[in-house]
Amino acid sequence: MIKTEDIKRLLARYYDGLTTEEEENTLRTYFNSKDIDASLKEESFFFTALQSSDCPTPTGMEERLSHQISQWNTLEVTTRRTIRHINLRWVVGIAASLLLLFAAGAIVYQNENKSPQAEQDTYANTTDAYAETSRALLKFSKSINKGIDAAENITNKTKD
Repeated sequence: MIKTEDIKRLLARYYDGLTTEEEENTLRTYFNSKDIDASLKEESFFFTALQSSDCPTPTGMEERLSHQISQWNTLEVTTRRTIRHINLRWVVGIAASLLLLFAAGAIVYQNENKSPQAEQDTYANTTDAYAETSRALLKFSKSINKGIDAAENITNKTKD
């Protein structure tokens, strides 16, 4: 006689799909006998229902299952494609950012190299440089005086 604990262990293995044919035969023999423990009555109904071949397959079940599996496959492929596009967007964004940083660095580097050249004198003769500076300052002075005169005229007109 088989112990109830052994049957419970065999049932757990059966439901996990780990039993051998001998163990399944042991379970069939036990549940087909009259000596079933009271705690295993419900398991007996369930086990015998799983073992019986009297249960017919519903009409169209195979086609419906096949259609559902196809939908799942389509969804999985679509999801993978979406994830791949999202990853590609990240990669393109990072590459564009790095390109911008590289371009900005190259521009700054070029400007730093050009700075010493800009500091060089534009006149070889100091007399010419002095004359040009005097002319520029005189022109600036005339413009400033013109602006000050215009501002004074406006304030004088508003006082009258």
